[in-house]
Amino acid sequence: MNYTNEIGFFTRVTAAQTGVVNIGSSSTKAGLLGILCGSGATAPTVQIWQGPTTGAGTTIIGALTCSLNAFTRVPAYCSGGATIYVSNVASPDLTIYWNPLG
Repeated sequence: MNYTNEIGFFTRVTAAQTGVVNIGSSSTKAGLLGILCGSGATAPTVQIWQGPTTGAGTTIIGALTCSLNAFTRVPAYCSGGATIYVSNVASPDLTIYWNPLG
């Protein structure tokens, strides 16, 4: 990760946030940078859509199984924010890095 050029906001996904996590809003643009997966019993599965509704916008990632203790780059531009669905884990430990784009 190039910290000089890729500094951004982060959204923490914890045990209380399995299911849908929204990044930005329907009136904003978001630049996704990547997902950091912490340690856990099982690796979470992540699905990402452009826009504020699960499954309604353009699919960015259909299904990604995050590697435990690893950062996965997800360079994507999302007009209208992004919707992220986290599943396949009882207590996710994810940090999603992104930037608002105007």
